[in-house]
Amino acid sequence: MIESPPVCSAIESALTVFGRAWAAAVLDALLQGATRFSEIKALVPAATDTMLSRRLKELCGADLVRREVLPGPPTVISYHLTATGEDARPVLDALRAYGRRHPV
Repeated sequence: MIESPPVCSAIESALTVFGRAWAAAVLDALLQGATRFSEIKALVPAATDTMLSRRLKELCGADLVRREVLPGPPTVISYHLTATGEDARPVLDALRAYGRRHPV
């Protein structure tokens, strides 16, 4: 079996997070200050509720996002970037800049 060079492995590792449907958009919404599910949904309207919920759970599992439950009533759930999630800021800034320069 051919091993991937370290650069390819690093890129593949990053793409397992950022390459999932809506993952980069969800992280970008959190970078813009959204914390509640409804706020994130408003910034990522094309994602279904189910997909958005799934992606948030995956990002929490990857230690990029922290889910916080505030006691109610009503119970309030908010999402925040972890330090690892904040590390994604330059990557998302670069993706946004690339998308603006090269629209599809």
